[in-house]
Amino acid sequence: MPALAPIALRYLAWLVGLRILYIGLTAITGLPNTQATIVILASAPAVEIAIYALRKATAPIPFKGWATIWALLMAIYLVIHVMIPAFILPPFRALLADASVLGSLLIVTASTGAMLALFLWLGTRAGGNRRTG
Repeated sequence: MPALAPIALRYLAWLVGLRILYIGLTAITGLPNTQATIVILASAPAVEIAIYALRKATAPIPFKGWATIWALLMAIYLVIHVMIPAFILPPFRALLADASVLGSLLIVTASTGAMLALFLWLGTRAGGNRRTG
């Protein structure tokens, strides 16, 4: 199992970097900024994370190791997309009291979790599947 700190920093850099690039792209081109885009931008780096984890692993990574990596990525996603906005922006916090907004947030979070798992799996296939257990 590779160290989790470099994986966390790598994912955080991807998450923030892609989001900033996409915000700039939407401002320049007028592309829509939809919830589905947020899910894809948060999930796509998992392919590279899986390849990186396979390269850094000294032994096969068991299912529990992949579950730990997935949980780490989900935790980072939740901190960046839910917790920080809730702490910094009182209007966002107030919106969380609305059941429909909370339901939408839960659907987006569940979708992100599923897509992260899918993209991690794709990364293991792209990485040659050398070290999966």
